[in-house]
Amino acid sequence: MQPLNEKSAEPITAYLGHVISPLSETEYLDFRQGALLVGADGKILAVGNWADLQIRADLSAYFAGGAAAGLLTIVDCGERLLLPGLVDLHLHLPQVTQTGRSGQHLLTWLNRYIFPSEARFSDTEHARKIAQWFFNELGRNGTTLACVMTTIHKAATDAAFEVAAANGNRVIMGKVMMVANSPEALTENADQSVSQSRELATKWHGYDNNRLLYAFTPRFAISVTADLLAAVSRLQDEFPGSYFHTHLAESLEEIQFVAEQYPQSRSYLDVYDRAGNLGRRSIFAHSIHLDDEDIDRVKKTESSLAHCPSSNFFLKSGVFPYQKMQEAGVLFGLGSDVAAGPAMSMFCVMKDAEFTQPTYWIDPRELLYRATLGGAKAAWLDDQVGSLEEGKEADFIIVDPRRKTGIVDNILSQPSDEILASLVFLGDDRLIEATYVRGKAIYQSTTALSLASSAKLG
Repeated sequence: MQPLNEKSAEPITAYLGHVISPLSETEYLDFRQGALLVGADGKILAVGNWADLQIRADLSAYFAGGAAAGLLTIVDCGERLLLPGLVDLHLHLPQVTQTGRSGQHLLTWLNRYIFPSEARFSDTEHARKIAQWFFNELGRNGTTLACVMTTIHKAATDAAFEVAAANGNRVIMGKVMMVANSPEALTENADQSVSQSRELATKWHGYDNNRLLYAFTPRFAISVTADLLAAVSRLQDEFPGSYFHTHLAESLEEIQFVAEQYPQSRSYLDVYDRAGNLGRRSIFAHSIHLDDEDIDRVKKTESSLAHCPSSNFFLKSGVFPYQKMQEAGVLFGLGSDVAAGPAMSMFCVMKDAEFTQPTYWIDPRELLYRATLGGAKAAWLDDQVGSLEEGKEADFIIVDPRRKTGIVDNILSQPSDEILASLVFLGDDRLIEATYVRGKAIYQSTTALSLASSAKLG
């Protein structure tokens, strides 16, 4: 932060509370009497102990009055937690109305429940209504970065981007591409699929200084062709910084289908590899059933995985080899995978990531990392978001564990590792009091509104 002078003075907001922010899988910043200082541009100006920040030379004018009088707003959150916003690396916007549809494995479940629901998105007004609900729910659940699949419908996807743009959400999103082995209502012409995806990327990729980013989104290898996958690789080259987002090796029946459809490929991953789809900003959801050669290839190409434990458990698809991926150094974060995942809360997903591992214990520090900084790293956005560090964008949440029954009333006075354990294993959406993207609230509870209204000027 540059030293303040009368000409450069700009308003800042100081959020006071217990600041916790992952630095790695095992380490985190921890300021119990902390503060997060956010500038008018939505970036973090400073983070640390409140007492120390007040005497920093480049901040002292804000507390000394004079030229800076009235430029500092203080929001005192008391003992509440200030955490980085949560990162959801994989979920489906059109599926939010289909949570809890149980009793089937993946392909049967898709045909019975999901595809009919997605077909309704040919009605753009219906699509817009669901999108508004979806993006509001992301805020309520503390999610500040989401990698989202829509449907094949261009107008519905355009409407979803419009809602996200207006709401202030940070999103990686794209129109789903389906040209083969799909229901008639969800099958599109390959050339049209490519052209419409290009048009949407032209309009939305990089919107609002990269708050909205485009992901080219073949649903999975079953619903596309090798030629379409190759065309998608070329599309990514047209739009630097864009993403490739798809499913990989989720269920055994799916893998068998892919093997029959692409007999020349060594594995499911190899289908994408041959088409040039691996690399930075390629996010593969699930990836449960990968062999050692696949894992090595994911690592070497710097591709990323979205681990969706709640969904895998619900559809009985298998168990993600968490420890093996971690030891191999593969980039991966967590995804709710709504609607196969029953909840948008990344706290619930963190819990399920631990509960679904039969023999491996995952520390709460590691789980919080995967849902924040680890997810941002997997999206190649950790230079901007994922942790509360000076210079990054102010994507953060205000959290109060006491809002949830089953968490002890004095939890916020306990050691930070105990607090994290309660968040991870007992938390859900009720813990979220406010969600901020670039320093602007996209969700505030009644309590948070009260805190904001009582904010004082320094």
